Amino acid sequence: MNRAVWLLTLSLLSSLAQGVEITRVSAEKRTFNPANQEKAVIHFNLDQAAQVTLNIYDGRDRLVKQIASGQLAAGDQQLQWDGRDLKGVLLPPEAYSYTLTAQSNGEEVTHDLTDLSGDEALAVKDVSWDRERGLVRYSLQKPARVSIRLGLKEGGPLLHTLVDWVPRNSGVQTEPWDGWDISRALNIGKHPKLNLAVTAYSLSDNTLLLGPGPSQIVFADLPADDIRKKTVTQRQTKRMYYHTDQPLESRGDFETTLKLATDAKRDKEGRWVVSGKVPIRLDVAKKDRARLLARRFEPVFFVDGTFAFENEVGFIPITWQWDSSTVNAGEHYITVNIRGYEGNFGTATLKVWVEHQ
Repeated sequence: MNRAVWLLTLSLLSSLAQGVEITRVSAEKRTFNPANQEKAVIHFNLDQAAQVTLNIYDGRDRLVKQIASGQLAAGDQQLQWDGRDLKGVLLPPEAYSYTLTAQSNGEEVTHDLTDLSGDEALAVKDVSWDRERGLVRYSLQKPARVSIRLGLKEGGPLLHTLVDWVPRNSGVQTEPWDGWDISRALNIGKHPKLNLAVTAYSLSDNTLLLGPGPSQIVFADLPADDIRKKTVTQRQTKRMYYHTDQPLESRGDFETTLKLATDAKRDKEGRWVVSGKVPIRLDVAKKDRARLLARRFEPVFFVDGTFAFENEVGFIPITWQWDSSTVNAGEHYITVNIRGYEGNFGTATLKVWVEHQ
């Protein structure tokens, strides 16, 4: 065998040993809306003929769709996804990630950017409140999951979670809001100390955004047994208030309730009429209780936006004895914040009318 033939043979054997390569992977558009007959188109290049599978995962890293190509020739190729799940049902608007797996000559390689990109804290720019149009505006440098919490400045309470870790594309974003707190007790959109806290973490580079932006995290309604989990890098520790350390399904805030734990009457404006010592009972929705109790948290109470009481040992339900004689007669607002170690919050506000006896 002459040297040229030997070198060519060695090169071919080396190429085969390395397996197929997937390069130049990109989505034609990051966002698509199946309601408008749009599809997600994934472009890629193969260095040799291979069978390719496009896998689609939801925010829990569970497989929701698998698209097999059959044998593809070397060169530029593409696969499409119509936004439907394994059973052909249209998936809810949300963020989904994709991977490509190629098989050739007994070798298999996967292109997956899920653990190599994303989860980067972003500086959200141009945050503003347009009271006339009822819109919160902000700008994102990259596609991200976003949280918007509204409260009062100077150590005041959180009063409303407007957007709770939902996916948004890059660029200028607007979120409708009528100005009211979560309990509809106080119009904080008119408050001079209104605080807009917008937090965002970037999505991975292999993310697709299906449909119009959702108002809350939504998952595919599929039996757990029919969904295969994807292997992802597991973080060894959880950092305080670092939201991406949490599984997406447990990242949201707690639905919180605040009630009087005593008989009281309401006035014509719907305010509870109270006097003296007032027992105020804090609880969370049944669906959130186990998640809350499994974590470290502190309930913090405010009166008219000013700190009043904090219980450093968190338990639910809890009753706080508020002495209404410490405030002037008239209208007052009692607010509670549940502050979770892992960044989850809960809030509720109770409007009362104090009468001194």
